[in-house]
Amino acid sequence: MAYTGGELNELNGKMGISDPKKSVPVMRLIRYHKPKSKDALVQLIQYHKNNKCKCGLVSTGTVREFGERLFASQKKYWGNNRYTLTECIQWEYDLFIVQSLKGGLMEKKALKKLKNEFLNLNFEEAEGYLDDELRIDIIVLNKKNNILGGIQVKPKTFNSMRSEVLYMQKKQNEKWKYPVWFLFYNKDESFDFELKIKNELNSLNLKL
Repeated sequence: MAYTGGELNELNGKMGISDPKKSVPVMRLIRYHKPKSKDALVQLIQYHKNNKCKCGLVSTGTVREFGERLFASQKKYWGNNRYTLTECIQWEYDLFIVQSLKGGLMEKKALKKLKNEFLNLNFEEAEGYLDDELRIDIIVLNKKNNILGGIQVKPKTFNSMRSEVLYMQKKQNEKWKYPVWFLFYNKDESFDFELKIKNELNSLNLKL
């Protein structure tokens, strides 16, 4: 399994290498173009750097260039190079390609599961500002399509991320006026419906 934690995760976050505005809004790219393979996503990112597309999305670089930026930022952040260029490119590949494709797949699986589990609620994929800035993956609505809240779909390992990452996630979510819940999935891609989210979504059902 691709590993995108550790010191390079800290460096990437602090230096904003994978910030969608500074790199590419990769999840929106995946939703629009639906690449079928890792190679296809690599090529999509490269295409959106060099060409205009009707989807309106733009990449500021290729996956290799994102890795080069990560490598070059080490001296500014640490004062020396702790990782090779190859390691930095591989790390960004795992983040932009491997993890993004997995994340997109799990969001779709989560959407289907939520629709089957809570029949009196509507669920939609979040896009644009909600997705990129507020980190919302799925919007929760009532049957009149009034927004009730949002859901973030994350691997269970997200809970072991650095405290700064968790704090920033929380701050982004708090910019929205609606509650945001987390739906975690395990290594085997099964979902953990924690008691809190299940009770709160069920309570929304009762209020309808």
